[in-house]
Amino acid sequence: MSDVHGVKRVRTTEDVIKARREREAGKITEYNALVRQCHEKLEAKEFSPEALTVTTQILYTNPDYYTIWNIRRLILINGILDSTKNPTQTILEKNRTIYMNELGLFMQLIRINPKSYWLWNHRRWCLETMPKPDWNGELKLVVKMLTMDARNFHGWDYRRYVVRQLRALAQAKQDYEEEKQIVRQEYEFTTQKINQSFSNYSAWHQRSKLLPEIVAEMSPEEKNTVARNELELVKAAFYTDPDDQSAWLYYWWLVGRALEMVSFLGVFRLKGSPLLVAGFNDPITLLKEPAVLTKDNKKVSGSWLPLGKSLQSSGSIWIFSPLPNSGEPEKVSLETDSVLPSSSEKSVPPGAWSRKVETVIGCPETLSRVSTFQAKFGSTEKAWKPATTKHYKDSSANNQANWYTLDRVEILKEEIEAVRELIDLEPESKWALQTLAHFLQQLKLRSGSTCADALDDESVDIFNKLSELDTYRRCRYEESRNRILFNRATNSLLHTSSNNEALLKNERIDTLDLRHISLDTIPSLAPLLLVRNVLTESISALDQLPFFERV
Repeated sequence: MSDVHGVKRVRTTEDVIKARREREAGKITEYNALVRQCHEKLEAKEFSPEALTVTTQILYTNPDYYTIWNIRRLILINGILDSTKNPTQTILEKNRTIYMNELGLFMQLIRINPKSYWLWNHRRWCLETMPKPDWNGELKLVVKMLTMDARNFHGWDYRRYVVRQLRALAQAKQDYEEEKQIVRQEYEFTTQKINQSFSNYSAWHQRSKLLPEIVAEMSPEEKNTVARNELELVKAAFYTDPDDQSAWLYYWWLVGRALEMVSFLGVFRLKGSPLLVAGFNDPITLLKEPAVLTKDNKKVSGSWLPLGKSLQSSGSIWIFSPLPNSGEPEKVSLETDSVLPSSSEKSVPPGAWSRKVETVIGCPETLSRVSTFQAKFGSTEKAWKPATTKHYKDSSANNQANWYTLDRVEILKEEIEAVRELIDLEPESKWALQTLAHFLQQLKLRSGSTCADALDDESVDIFNKLSELDTYRRCRYEESRNRILFNRATNSLLHTSSNNEALLKNERIDTLDLRHISLDTIPSLAPLLLVRNVLTESISALDQLPFFERV
C-alpha cells in the first residue's frame, strides 16, 4: 500500500469495520442510557451529587447538549450549593469551591469545542452567581485563549463581557480614571492583535466600538489626527491582503456613510375614482395611519393598503379607500416618526409630511384598472393594520464618523483615489471594486448633483465588471446596477420642493423605455405612478402601478 504523509495506508477489512461499528453502537447505547437516567432523576427531583455526576458524564461526550446544562444548574441550585440566607464564612468557602470546580470543568470541556455557546453561557452563569468573582483573572484567561486562536469570536465576545464587568466595578467605585484606563488597554489590545494579523475581523470590530470613547476628550485637531492615522493603518492592511474583508469593512465604517433620505412623493386620485394613491421612494412600514383630511381639516374615514408582491405591512405605493359620505379628501398628513424605512441605510426627515391630493386624468381602461384595486379591500385577512414594530436606532449607520471633523467630501475624494491606485495594482480585487463603487455613490449623496452622471457611469461599469468576476454574487451586483440606472431614468419625473424634498411631477408621461432594467429588483416603483406606458421585460412588476394604461 502507498504512504500518505509518511503513514502507511492499511486496507480496512469487513471485520475491522464491523468491530468499529459495534464499539460505536456500544457508546451510543451507554450515552442514551445516561440521558434517560438524567431525565429520570430530574422527574424524581433527585438533585444529588450522583445526578450531577451523570450530567458530567453526558457533557464529556456532548458538551453542546444545552438541556443537560440547564438540568445541571438546577441540581447545583437545589441540591449542591448551600442557599442559607445568612451564610457563614465556611458556607461561602464551600460554595466558592463548588463554583471553582464548575469553572475547572469548563477548562476541560472547552478543549473539546472552544466555540460552544452553552459552555460559555455556563461560565457566565457561574461568575454572575458566585461571590466575589475574579474578573481580572477572567481577563487574563481570555488573553491566553485569544493567543491560541486570535479570531475566535466566542473569545472576543467573552472578552467584551468581562470588560463590561470590570467597567461596572470601576463605575460603582466612581473611579472614572480606572474606567478610562480599561478602555485604553482594550484599544491597545486591538492594535496588538491587528498588527499580528490584519485579517482579525473581531479586533477591527472591537476597535470601532472603542475609538469614539478613546477620542471623546480630545481636541478637534487631535481627533482628526487619529482619524488620519486610522486611515493609514487600514490602508496598510488592505494593501497587504486586498482579498480579506476585515479591513475593508472597517474602512467603510471609518469613512462614514451618508443616509439616503426617504421622500413622500405625492398623493394622486384618478378622476372618477374614490381611491387615493400615495407614493414613496422606499418600501416603508407605517406605525400609524396617515391622516386623510378635507378642506376644513376634518378626518376622512377609510382604510389603507400597501401594494407589492405580497400584501403585507410595507410598500412604496399605498392605496386609501374612503368610506362613503365621509368627506372629500383634500390632503394627506403623516408624521415622519411613524415611518420605518426599509433599511438602516435610509432615513426619514424630522417633522411631518403634508401632501395635497392631485387629480390624474386617464382613459376608461385606466379607470377600469383602478377599480380592480377596490376589490383588494374586501378581504379582512388582507386588511392592513399599523405595525407594532418599534424604531431601532442603528448606531453604526447614522453619524458613525461624527467623532472627527474632517470634510467628508474631501475624505471621499482622497480615498477614491487611494482605492483606484490599488485597483491599478490589483484590477480583479472584488473588495476594492465594491469599495470604489460604494464611495462613488456616497460622494454623489454628499455632493449633490455635481458630476452625478459621471459617478453613476463609473459605478455601473464597476458592477458590470464584478458581475463577470464574481458570478456567485452576480444577482447582487446586477441589482445595484439596476437601481442606479432606474434612478437615472426616472430622475426627470421628479422635482425638488422649496424645502428640498423630492416630489413626483403631476405630469402624465406617455412612454418610458426601461427594457435595459429588471424592474423586479427595484424596491420602489412609485416614480412610475404617472407613466402611461412602460416598455419592460418585467411585466409582472407593473401590477403595482394603478394608473398604468398599456405595455
